[in-house]
Order: sequence, then C-alpha cells, then structure tokens
Amino acid sequence: MRLLLVLLLCGKAAWPAPLSTAPIRWHDADDRDIPPPEEIAENQVWDIADHTFFFQVGKVLDLGWSARRLGNLLHLAPPKQADNLNELDEAPNSSWHTNRHFLHPMSLEELAAGPGEAVPDTSGPWEIVAGKFEGGTAGFTIEDALGVRFLLKFDSPGNSEMGSAAEVIATKILHAAGYNVPRNSVVYFDAARLRIGVKATVPVEGGGKRPMTPEDLQDILGNIDPQPGGRLRCVASQFLEGRPAGIFDYHGRRGDDPNDRVDHEHRRELRGLRVIGSWMNDADRRAANTLDMYVSGPEGRHYLKHYLIDMGSTFGSNNLMPHLPKYGNEYVWDPRTILRSLVSLGFYHKPWEEPLLMPYPVLGYFENQTFDPGGWVPTYPNPAFERCTDRDGYWGAKIVMSFSDEQIRAMVGAGRYSDPGVAAELARLLAQRRDLIGRYWFGWVNPLDHFAIEGGVLRFADLAVAGGLAEAGQYQGRLLDAEGRGQGTPRLAGEPHISLEPGLAAGQYYGCELRTQRPGQRGWSKYTRVYFYKWTEGRHQLVRVEREE
Repeated sequence: MRLLLVLLLCGKAAWPAPLSTAPIRWHDADDRDIPPPEEIAENQVWDIADHTFFFQVGKVLDLGWSARRLGNLLHLAPPKQADNLNELDEAPNSSWHTNRHFLHPMSLEELAAGPGEAVPDTSGPWEIVAGKFEGGTAGFTIEDALGVRFLLKFDSPGNSEMGSAAEVIATKILHAAGYNVPRNSVVYFDAARLRIGVKATVPVEGGGKRPMTPEDLQDILGNIDPQPGGRLRCVASQFLEGRPAGIFDYHGRRGDDPNDRVDHEHRRELRGLRVIGSWMNDADRRAANTLDMYVSGPEGRHYLKHYLIDMGSTFGSNNLMPHLPKYGNEYVWDPRTILRSLVSLGFYHKPWEEPLLMPYPVLGYFENQTFDPGGWVPTYPNPAFERCTDRDGYWGAKIVMSFSDEQIRAMVGAGRYSDPGVAAELARLLAQRRDLIGRYWFGWVNPLDHFAIEGGVLRFADLAVAGGLAEAGQYQGRLLDAEGRGQGTPRLAGEPHISLEPGLAAGQYYGCELRTQRPGQRGWSKYTRVYFYKWTEGRHQLVRVEREE
C-alpha cells in the first residue's frame, strides 16, 4: 500500500501554474528549423501487433500506469490530463492541429471546400508516373499538364461511390475540426486521358519493379466500374507539399524531431480525435494512416507537419467493401468481449450481432441504433484514444456539436452521390450521431464555453442548450478568490450570464464557479471555473478555465 501511495503521489498532475495576465498561448512554437529527418517506413503488421499485444502488455508492466489506473478506479488519483493545453483548456495551434470551426465558424462554402479542391488540369493528358498497388485500393500516381501530381484511387467493383465519397466527406470534416489532411476530391474523367509515362513502374513478385505496360493499365481499368457514359469515378488526392518523412505513432515521440516535445498519447488533439472518429466511424485510425511531411516555413525554417491520411474506412465504408457490423463496437481481437463470452458460456449477446438492414448499400454498414459514444473503438487499440479523459472527450464533442444540420449537408455534398437520397440519409445519420455524442460527453463535463466578460457581466454559451440537447435551466455563479476559495453567496440566473460582484478591488485575480441545473435535474452539475483579472472598473481579462470531471 505504501508503494501504491508513493506511485500515486508521483503520478498526480502538477499543481496549476500561478494565475497570470500573460497572453493566452494560442500557438505552440513547434515549427523551429530542424535538420532533415529520416523517413519512418510504414509497417502495418507491426503496427497492429504492437498496439494489440505489446503496447497492452507494456501498460500493465508499467508501474506508473498501473498505479494511476488503480488510483482512478479507487478515486484516489485523477486521470492524467493532456500535456499541451493552454490556460483556457484548449489545444493551441501547432504543426498537428489548427483551431477552426468550433472557435472560428466557417461558411458553408469553406466547409464544402475543406483544405481545397484536388482537380487535375484537363488541358492535356495525365501522365501515369506509377501504379498504386499497396493499401486497400488500387490506382495511379499521375502528373497533369501543369506538372502537379495526384494520386487517383478507385472504388472496388460493385461498390461504386462508397469509398470515394467516404474519403472526401471525411476529409472535409477533419479539416473543419482542425486537422492537417490532403486535398481530396471526387473526380470523373475519360480513361483515354491517361498516358503511361516513361518512368512508370509496377512492383514485381519477390521485390523490385519493372516498367508499366499497357496490359498493366488495362488490368487496373478492368476492375473499375464505369459510370454512365463510360467515364471513371475516382478520388483525386493532390500530393502534399514537402518531403515525406514517414508515419507518426499515437504514443511516444519522434526521436529525430527536436520540436516533438509532447508524448503523442498525451496530445489533446489526438486524444479528442477518438470522439471525432466515433462520429464518422473512422475505424482504421492508426499509425499506418498518418504521414509526416518535412515542409518549408517562414524565414527559411524547415520542420515536420503531421497529417491524417487515408479516410476511405469511414462511415459504412471499409475501402473495398462495407464495414462489418463489428467495426466501431469492438476491436478485431478484443479480450474484453472474448472473456465475457467465455464466462457466459456463449449466452452473452452483443447488440450488433444481428445486423440491421441498410436502405442504401452505397453507404455500407452505418447505423446508430447500436452506436455507443462512450464505448466506440477503432478496429485496433489506439494509445491516444485509450488515454482520452472526460475533458478530452468534451473537447472532441463540442467540435462535433458545432456543426449544424445544414453544415453537415454541405460537407456530405462533396461526396457527389448520384442519388440525392443517399446524401440525405448520410446527413441524417450524422446529425443523429452528433446529438448522441453531445448528450453522452456533455453529461460528464458541464458544457459551458465561449466565455467573455463585458460590462461587469460574465457571459457564456450553454452548448447543450445551443445544440438543442437540453432545456435552459438555472445557472449558479459563485465568486472565488485567486486560490479558488468561495466568497459570499452564489448568484442565480436564468440566462447564460452572471453579473460579477460589484465593488471588487482592482489589480487582483478572481474566479467565478459556474454550475448548471436543468429542469427535472436533482442537484447542481459539476463546476466550470472561470478566472479573471480586474484591471479597472469595466476592464477584465480572462486568465484561466478549469473544468471538473
């Protein structure tokens, strides 16, 4: 027990830094000039084995992790929070993530455009530079008449529109959520536009490559379902700027990147990606579908920029085929459910084991009747997702909830479904799934946000009310001193604003502890504390936000 207490005390979160009027940190300086890094090769077999077995065993053998986990279960130690948060409990902009739609609402046109369109120039032929045979979908690397390179990926036979639409729509969502993603667009073209380049190669059995031949081209084209009129449909993905430096993992740091100063499993944007991934059923979100690019920045600096790629296994699509009903509900190899089935002698019934009928096969298997926002998992364990705390989940959920029905339809439209009913159904499912996510995660953290002090009044948004998930109730605000001690009698309000105590002395720090009570709810919610500095009468500065889990 003594050893456990020592480990718990060592593992506790550090005391918060003193309150300060220094500017809120909205940018992480992780774009300093670094030497060219080595390219980390993708190894999908190792990636799966590492996260499924070795990383899981390593966690148990790590006394610090085991002690903290036991402490969490016994309510003796808090969960370890993300390491890259600013004073307002947000993730600053960085080479990993840029705050977009939640903090800076985007127009319908911006949401539909995402990071930009990827449409090869049509003033001349498209020269095939290489064939794409790795990964889930075959295709080509082409260079258009302007010398711009694109990767063209095609739907599998019998599944036209499924993977290509999923990839493009997921790209728009992830970009609006703040992540670095390639430019992806659905493109239709005539196969006669393709030309085999003199340097085009294909892999050969046993290793190595050989020149591509017209027969190789026909083999690929023969596996693509033509559209009415004979044109081909594909995802065009424009090559990213910079030099590829391989994958990034969801735990640890990259040893050859001095800018990589936060363990990846403790980055808010990677932990919170679990919630955004659950919205899209992004079941294949693992290291193999990431890419680091060595890019040029201002003042001649060179640094690594971190991308999410390959979004074809989202919604109901598993790239070449529909998702299995299992995907999103449990890992491919999941000891938790295996043990439960063994103990129950096979009588344990999993909710997803009786697949529901899907009205639109082109959407693949994507439904909400068995969707569990808190229990959603990708196909293989993701170390950052496993570390997701309630605060991380709230961060992801408020991004998901920031998209209106109309905005969802705008992003779904980029998938260019030929049947309007398909787009309408996917938008409906996403809106419903959004609300399920909001209800779940907003139930763990008091969903008050967008704080501002104007004229002696602390104003905020109640995200549950704004999202149509709850009725407005009462808000309680209690004055705190700089150390978080309550002062005076709590004030009540029926609207999302609390008048600050009159006559507060200038030149000091204060806080306001906010709690919410919904109609029919017994007791008050967990707190959200907003700290501020009073410069002069009518002039206040927000300095910190704390959320109770």
